[in-house]
Amino acid sequence: MTSLLTYFIHPVFISILLLLLGVFFRSNGRKKSARVSFFLSASLFFGASTSLVPNHLIRQLESSYPVFEPGQLTFSDEPMPIIVLGAGYGYNEKLSPLSRLSTTTLGRLVEAVRVYQALPGAKVAGSAGLIHQSINQAQAIAEGALALGVLPSDTLQLRGALNTWEEAGKFVVRFGKGSRVVIATDAIHMRRAMMLFKARGLQPIAAPTNHLIKTEIHLNLFDFLPSTSSLRKTELVMHEHLGILWAKWVLL
Repeated sequence: MTSLLTYFIHPVFISILLLLLGVFFRSNGRKKSARVSFFLSASLFFGASTSLVPNHLIRQLESSYPVFEPGQLTFSDEPMPIIVLGAGYGYNEKLSPLSRLSTTTLGRLVEAVRVYQALPGAKVAGSAGLIHQSINQAQAIAEGALALGVLPSDTLQLRGALNTWEEAGKFVVRFGKGSRVVIATDAIHMRRAMMLFKARGLQPIAAPTNHLIKTEIHLNLFDFLPSTSSLRKTELVMHEHLGILWAKWVLL
């Protein structure tokens, strides 16, 4: 639902509609209305296709939670689960377990393993459901964890969830409310993930990864030029903000 809405309110989609509206006004002699439509169309396209606006919005989201440091946790006798939120995979028996994971899922898993290596007694939990694949994503993540040196006894699978809200629900069913959990997900997605896990009555700890903005932002000529990468960033940041709004609506 969020992905579909992101498409229809995307600035590029709206700018195309405004461009067509401007052509319509122009062909009907309404030159002033046409100029306004053309101006709005160009402004929206510029804002969405250059890095100025999306980089700023992404930085705001990614700075919500700092990089995970093991020292921030108090000692507990209970095993610390680290959940890797699913973000895509493709099962092919000819590929290695790590190659089956999408780049995004792999980045999340690598961060989870980093945390696992620093926390005695930790467990790595793969999540998400089966979507027309020979194995489910939770299993694919677990196999990737084994390939990175996680012990078989330290891998868990939370199957059947199709989104972050359901992933948090599956965790509650397995471990109960009030449980602590380290969330390994994209930095841009972390604010929404933490909100949803807290709403389920859990005590989530953020382990953000896959940062899109890795250095300080310094403007240069290329920041004012349209690019497909900037369009992708605009799509991602819009998807997250819509997801946060949806989450707040669900939690009312």
